[in-house]
Amino acid sequence: MSRLTLLSRPVLVAAALLLQAVLLVVAVAPRLSARLTGTEYRLAAGPIDPIDPFRGAYVMLDYPGLPVADGERPGQVFVPLVADGPLWKGTGIVRQRPAAPPYLRCETRGYGPLSCGIDSLFLPQDRARLVQGDLTGDRAAAVVKIDRNGDAAVVEVVRR
Repeated sequence: MSRLTLLSRPVLVAAALLLQAVLLVVAVAPRLSARLTGTEYRLAAGPIDPIDPFRGAYVMLDYPGLPVADGERPGQVFVPLVADGPLWKGTGIVRQRPAAPPYLRCETRGYGPLSCGIDSLFLPQDRARLVQGDLTGDRAAAVVKIDRNGDAAVVEVVRR
């Protein structure tokens, strides 16, 4: 019986490690897919929150060109994008996946900003301060990569 216990312990540890690896891949797959296979779009961006000393150098982003949920049923929604000069903006919130890209796949709580996975960007401390200044002056655009499924990742923030 003790030999069975010794043999099962390594198997259990290996199974736990494998499960954690699978969960990690599932958690980062949408952002990784967007970064590797996505097409770049520029969205007007503004600040929400300054640098947080407890989380490191990051910038919280607001997107004035994207719609805000107002009484939507919570859950998954899509935001089709259209060109507006050099930038792109959302045309509204829809429940059905649009037939053609570009669009963002987002989550809504039913009110307020949508969660599209492009809410923050982590940067080196000195670069975060510069970006924060551009965002405050309404001079910034977020370079966002969006894959064919609507998953998105912020690549960088640039001047408009």
